[in-house]
Amino acid sequence: KQQKGEKMIKNKLFVKGGCPFSYKFIIFLNEINKLEDFDINVAHADEPSYEEITMYILEKSGQKASFPTVETDDGIFLVGSDELILHYSEIYKTNRDNIKMLNYWEKNMMPRMRNVIKQLREANERIESLS
Repeated sequence: KQQKGEKMIKNKLFVKGGCPFSYKFIIFLNEINKLEDFDINVAHADEPSYEEITMYILEKSGQKASFPTVETDDGIFLVGSDELILHYSEIYKTNRDNIKMLNYWEKNMMPRMRNVIKQLREANERIESLS
């Protein structure tokens, strides 16, 4: 229990801007009203934040960064959107199947987003092969 005036130590959540898996975990936390339990750090691919966050994760955990990642208040690193959802479903005693927005995201938005990312990657590869 925290004393008056003490700052609560939060879990650190590392997400990547534009990452469908990061969005999925954020949607889960938001829908169960637990987003405020996390200190959110966003890595943007073309900004210094990306290198800072990926280096931090590598140095602290010894593992290459993947998103989303949670650094617990006791320094343990947890990764993978499905694994994180399962872990925090148990902690917060909630059932992911009852979260309508999460189900919508997985069935509708994630496949679309992954397709767009795949198309962008293929287009970039074609552009590079022409130069």
